[in-house]
Amino acid sequence: MNITKYELLFSQLRFKRYLNACNGNADNAISLYKYNIQASQALYPLISIFEVALRNGIDRVLATHFRDNNWLLTQRHEFAYHPNMVYKDMQGNIVSDEFFAEKLKKTERRLNRLGITVTHSKLLAELTFGFWVKFFDTSAIKVLRGAPLDAFINKPHKKLALVHSHLNAVVNLRNRIAHNEPICFNNTGNICLITIDSYETNILEALGWLDSDLKHWSRKINFFRPVYNRIAEIV
Repeated sequence: MNITKYELLFSQLRFKRYLNACNGNADNAISLYKYNIQASQALYPLISIFEVALRNGIDRVLATHFRDNNWLLTQRHEFAYHPNMVYKDMQGNIVSDEFFAEKLKKTERRLNRLGITVTHSKLLAELTFGFWVKFFDTSAIKVLRGAPLDAFINKPHKKLALVHSHLNAVVNLRNRIAHNEPICFNNTGNICLITIDSYETNILEALGWLDSDLKHWSRKINFFRPVYNRIAEIV
């Protein structure tokens, strides 16, 4: 396809970012558009592996913490509605954090609409990636006495805020890919190899926190590096 067809199919405004990144070189812009899709395709399996393993890790440690395998159903008042689940708003006021409660309600409503019985295992499968990462927020860690961190066999040598930020970055990347947003640009809209390279590095690092063997296994099915090299050739 020529550039006119790309602009017609994918929108001129969307494709302009790729043209600008390639200094107006249409052939390179078209290649970069394809490589961006391939990079998203390559990273998604790593993200999916991490999401599932993190979710199951948190489930195990909180089942132990609560001594209850159905904790999502029976222990929610110990975390979702706990009075110490709070955050500071833009004005510095302490506000109740209803994230867990709202996510649980929303998921249960969806299951009910579909006529699906709400069970712990169904909630476990249906709750979002962001729900599980929220357990590493400062308030949640305090309320749960650090239990979520036990999901990491290899504890990260970072402050909790940096761990939470690291995990949120993986969630944000996952959401960008899911919504067909370009991932080859940095926050200023420019193509940035450091930014692109960091995606793979960050996910693999987080996988290593969960389990060294899982990280090694994930490397074997990872095909991100060849795509990264193709992008690097354009820059």
